[in-house]
Amino acid sequence: MNKVKLLTIAVIGLLILNFGVLGVFFFSHPPHGHPGEMPPPFGAPKDGPQAIIIERLHFDEAQQKSYQVLIDEHKKNMNEINTNSRALKEELYALLKSVQVDSSQTNLIIQKIGEGQKQLEHLNFNHFKNIKAICKPNQVNDFNELANELSCLFFQKNGRPPQN
Repeated sequence: MNKVKLLTIAVIGLLILNFGVLGVFFFSHPPHGHPGEMPPPFGAPKDGPQAIIIERLHFDEAQQKSYQVLIDEHKKNMNEINTNSRALKEELYALLKSVQVDSSQTNLIIQKIGEGQKQLEHLNFNHFKNIKAICKPNQVNDFNELANELSCLFFQKNGRPPQN
């Protein structure tokens, strides 16, 4: 076999390999949610935090209904806090349009944003406390195991829980 034939076969092989890799990228869907979203841990359900909790804590139908009420309330409260935080951040960055930025006003807005973050942390903590309250005595150990993994399971790098 001469060098030209060998190089031709190698180039064709590499082209096929490249097209195969590109096909995988374009035609496969992310395993969990949106591009850039963290995949679930090994063995975790792929339907988000709700499914993880129901599966890991072995909730029955009545518990699942109670849990859904908790979720709805939690989402409502989170949306309120996030909407307020977004408005405060818009107000903060609007100050940059001023010729002279008032540092006391800037500090006040940043303090309010921090208070909103504090509210979010309390809200999340109380949400999981309420989940624990609907557990039966034989599920408390499962909840305690889950509690050890909460920050890894439910919060992305940006600190926000994944959306269901």
